Amino acid sequence: MKKMLKFTGLVLLILVLSTVGVFAAGNGEKAKEEAGGNVTFMMWGGAGEKATVEGYLAPFLAQNPDITVEIITPPEYGDVLQTMVAGGTPPDIAYFGFPEFVQYHKEGQLTNLQKYADASSVFDAADFNPGHLASFSDTASGDLYAIPKDWSTYVIYYNEDMFDKAGLPTPLELYNKGEWTMDKFLEVAKMLTNDEAHGLLFNYGRWKTFIPYFAPDWIESTSKLNINTPGFIEAVNYINDLNVKYGVNPTPDQLRDISPADRFSQGKGAMYIIGRWMTMRYLKADLPFGWNVVPMPEKNGKAHTWVDMVGYGIPADAKNPDAAWRVIEYLTGVEGQTPVAESGHAIPIRLSVADSGAFLRSVRAGFNNEAFLAIKDAAPVLVFDNFVKIFYDTMGGKLNLVFTGQSSAEEACAEIQETVDRLLKE
Repeated sequence: MKKMLKFTGLVLLILVLSTVGVFAAGNGEKAKEEAGGNVTFMMWGGAGEKATVEGYLAPFLAQNPDITVEIITPPEYGDVLQTMVAGGTPPDIAYFGFPEFVQYHKEGQLTNLQKYADASSVFDAADFNPGHLASFSDTASGDLYAIPKDWSTYVIYYNEDMFDKAGLPTPLELYNKGEWTMDKFLEVAKMLTNDEAHGLLFNYGRWKTFIPYFAPDWIESTSKLNINTPGFIEAVNYINDLNVKYGVNPTPDQLRDISPADRFSQGKGAMYIIGRWMTMRYLKADLPFGWNVVPMPEKNGKAHTWVDMVGYGIPADAKNPDAAWRVIEYLTGVEGQTPVAESGHAIPIRLSVADSGAFLRSVRAGFNNEAFLAIKDAAPVLVFDNFVKIFYDTMGGKLNLVFTGQSSAEEACAEIQETVDRLLKE
């Protein structure tokens, strides 16, 4: 198997208007006594995510009987968090994706965690990818306002049984021979599409996964996005053609009826593009067929993909920030990240754990965990003031018109470019 790029080789361009931080309560019984009590911890993901995190926390709580953790998983996470923060009764810890982080940091509603990180004997900035920390840091001061909890690249899950039945080499076999290109990817998707299953399952809302392959320079700088270009337009047309021209991917309406995740588990799709978190789900489901993962197709010897990441933050009005830091410190430490590696939940945020047997030999024998680390050209992580307006409202909205047959890629990209240029100047 070809050697995968280590995490230390990952370079992310971060456009941030925020800060990531961790407060270490320090060591010793006195510090522990002062920083104990109940910690309210709000997360998304429902009962499954709650049970998983409770498992991660069990050793910590056994070692720290002065702390209790109350986990909250509201169905309308964003609305509930906003209401609690506005009312002055926020949780002590909450999940913050890029949009949430930018919003709350901009409004001064997150605790500066840098003093905790500086005082901690557990937090080690050298064991994090610099780009991951920068994603949750203030651009002016460099202080941390959230700590990344884990991360994931996007890869291709594939049904081994379907490839075997069709007499085709698996994507991993093609990848190891240097033949896993976008053309080969489309070729096998067409060959495995029939009345019973699609060759590919891809959520159109994750369009960013394909863009770097066709337009690797679409994010030029903190003030320049190249949308109305031949490469970006080609990428949008390619995504749209997966259904309209080739029929290998379900329509947006079909994916709303039965999700890509469910279609794959039901044997109705040969390949599915998604992140590491789906590994844990499929392990628990005990799928009735063989499955594995492979990086996104290569171009000029480089695998192109997108990165998703979430951070732990402490709202500014949290009632128990010191104890909250102790929880975050543990969960993002080597001990707390080891079960993350073993569970299939995500890629560990600590470099030493991601590069260890706990991650690389997890799941089962022969599982290609290295696929998640094969990032020679990861798309930049952008976190800035107008993140939601640019990526969700403008780009997501306009591109959805293309994917639903209401606009052309050329028209959409021209309109997006005009709007994005204006938003980047605000």
